[in-house]
Amino acid sequence: MGTSSSNTYIDSGGQQTAPQDIVNELKSGLERFLDGQSAHPHATEARRHQLAGGQHPQVAVLACSDSRVPVEVIFDAGFGDLFVIRNAGNTNTFGSAGTIEYAVADLGIRVLLVMSHQGCGAVKAAYLTGQDFSPSLSELVNDIKSGLNNHGFSTDDQKTYEQACIAHSRITAEALVQDSDVIRDAVSNKTLLVQPAFLHIDPLSITWLEPLYGKD
Repeated sequence: MGTSSSNTYIDSGGQQTAPQDIVNELKSGLERFLDGQSAHPHATEARRHQLAGGQHPQVAVLACSDSRVPVEVIFDAGFGDLFVIRNAGNTNTFGSAGTIEYAVADLGIRVLLVMSHQGCGAVKAAYLTGQDFSPSLSELVNDIKSGLNNHGFSTDDQKTYEQACIAHSRITAEALVQDSDVIRDAVSNKTLLVQPAFLHIDPLSITWLEPLYGKD
């Protein structure tokens, strides 16, 4: 992704890139970052002028708001490359789903990366009892807890927490496909690949889970 001619994060000349090629570009960006060879693409004034008229990213990322998860940094991406949605726990909220639907229907993204991470505080909150959360935060935590419980995780057992953080990305990805007609139709028609993943913070690496593509 070091030059605009090889960058598959964005729509080049109106030509769509195969979803797996976009996932591979994410992996390449991560590899550059881990090797200390980040290209810092599309960070110029000329690039910003180019984008003034509109954006054409091919990949969206639903990630946690955690400050240890700087999406554009770890994937060595620049202006206009990634359409990023972040909230506590990378959860399937009403606002997140609507934003992703916009990215699918209006921007024509080909890949949705749903990325959870090591030590997620929002998932940890689902394991707490007797906590006095605000109404909005309670709704978010309860959604996470419900998803985990429905997939066989007991939030009464702290020993399952680490595995729950990993599974949470897949649970969220499946919920987005199930709950949204726009996302589900795009996945079924193979115009969108939904890629769950888990970010290990220390040492930094990503586990890529089984994608949702061409299936209900």
